[in-house]
Amino acid sequence: MENIVVRCGEEVLELLDRSEEAGVEEIVEIMSGFSRDGEEAFNANKLQERKAVMSRMLVKSLQAGDTVFERISHAVYLATRGVVLAGNGPQGRKLAEMALRRVGAVDLTDRVVAAAEILVAVATVSVNVHGQWYQYLTDNL
Repeated sequence: MENIVVRCGEEVLELLDRSEEAGVEEIVEIMSGFSRDGEEAFNANKLQERKAVMSRMLVKSLQAGDTVFERISHAVYLATRGVVLAGNGPQGRKLAEMALRRVGAVDLTDRVVAAAEILVAVATVSVNVHGQWYQYLTDNL
């Protein structure tokens, strides 16, 4: 079962990497291809029902306020914060892994580290470009 989940996750990530416009329908299509019971997948009515349930669950879980969404987004936030504050070396990666492990997303550590590196670069440029303005704002508040 774990292998099926990992393969499904990899295919969804591959889809999201290929297409920025990928939506719920495309994700559900991939997920429905991992049916446990091969015969059931050939029954068109059951397959459509299964896709509808998956779609509703996926849409619900991607909404702010959903417990799953809140836990995962918080874990990603903590992982990113760990890399930003501790760097992308072993200590930052360890902090990211610890945060992501809580939600079973350790495999995303490399992606979080890469995103955090970009965030640090953008913040550095922003400070270099707008630093004096930021200083003026904080002095006059």
